[in-house]
Amino acid sequence: MVSFENALDTAKSRIARWNDFAGLDEVNLVRDAKGRISVYVVPQNHYTVAENSVDVLKNDLTTNIGGFFSDTIFVEGAEDWTKDLFGKIHELRVEDQDPPSGANTSVKWYVVERGIAKKAWIQCCQKEQAAWPYGDTQPDASEVLPKIVTFFSYKGGMGRTTALTAVALELLRRKKNVLMLDTDLEAPGLSTFFFPADDAGYIRKGTVDYLQEKSMNPNTPMNMSDYIIPLTSPVYMENGMGNLYLVSGGKLNDEFLLKLARIDSQELVGENLKKNLVQLLKDCCEALKGSGGIDYILIDSRAGFHDMAGVVTAQIPHGIVLFGKDSFQSWFGIQQAVRTIATSQADKPFAIMVDSACGVNGIVSEEEKEHFRQKSYEVFCSDYYDNDMQPGIRASREAHDPVFVRYMPALSGDIPLYDENRTEDLKTQLSDQPYREIAERIMERFGEAQEGDAENSGQDSFA
Repeated sequence: MVSFENALDTAKSRIARWNDFAGLDEVNLVRDAKGRISVYVVPQNHYTVAENSVDVLKNDLTTNIGGFFSDTIFVEGAEDWTKDLFGKIHELRVEDQDPPSGANTSVKWYVVERGIAKKAWIQCCQKEQAAWPYGDTQPDASEVLPKIVTFFSYKGGMGRTTALTAVALELLRRKKNVLMLDTDLEAPGLSTFFFPADDAGYIRKGTVDYLQEKSMNPNTPMNMSDYIIPLTSPVYMENGMGNLYLVSGGKLNDEFLLKLARIDSQELVGENLKKNLVQLLKDCCEALKGSGGIDYILIDSRAGFHDMAGVVTAQIPHGIVLFGKDSFQSWFGIQQAVRTIATSQADKPFAIMVDSACGVNGIVSEEEKEHFRQKSYEVFCSDYYDNDMQPGIRASREAHDPVFVRYMPALSGDIPLYDENRTEDLKTQLSDQPYREIAERIMERFGEAQEGDAENSGQDSFA
């Protein structure tokens, strides 16, 4: 029986049997939001596909894939108006990695997936640009724009937000100015590290407000002091550290869910979600350039294959920190994320793999490390590294080389850095060596490995 899983392969095999197949230069298969497949073929020079031959292929596809065929076949050049149509396909298509076996190898195969949602995860054409090229300056050339790193996990409860907070504190100790952005809008929690969740006075507006308001008033400047929260409490900040800022998810009141309900629809119209998120980052940079600027933007992503997560993980950042566990479910998500990261941007962002909350009683066995490293190596060799640039499995600090963050009970619940009775213990836990290593790897990727005062790093910095 034909199904979504086999309809595309069946269509390919039928096209490869078509009498005019040998005269083609390429085949483009477009699967629409309902899963229906349309066929766009490009003949070789001086080759003509007869209209009755197209009808033969239509009948064959209807017979073999039924409702999964859209009853649409276009031949490039048959009509003048098809030039624009094929131009759009060229922008969206990706080379088919699984052409029909035994088919003419000179024919090139391409696929376009046109889902209603999840476009950032499935339309990966290596054409996206990061929010800005790393090293770009402000429009007035006064400051270099910050580096952007997204923290992503396929599953929730992986310690992603905790690690982001720990890395932010480590960067502060190295005298870097850091902006944290909460895009985990279905479950925002980054702000709860720094002030009580029931103290709404700290939050006026957040990411959800900016995206909703910007979509309604795209040309109206925003008052960024409503969105950016300077975190200056001496309870967790010390003299000589960099500056720390937060854009929260938003104020959790009766209107929050109503605003959130209107955010995902932005991705259905052009690339508004990415455009508005990038503008949010630019507005933050502009607002803070008079206060020493920002060196790093750390983005807390939504877990799973969410539209927002796809944009901030695959399309915007210069680097991604991936969190996973050694389980089938976790590796399934991580492999898809790695594949998307590797094929979305024209310049592939760097990746750091983290085995999160691992070990027993605070000890990670060598056997556990080895098994995770082997699986990570297989995933990155399959979907991230170029074939001629694969490092060895023991290569240190490459994308596949995991950082092992051991399970710590003190960090498994609420982490109120504002609570003076717990602050010192929590800061000690958050300066554990694996968190410092993540920060160091990030800095290395941006050529800053030797920057920052070494004596300002580590647990002793909280003494």
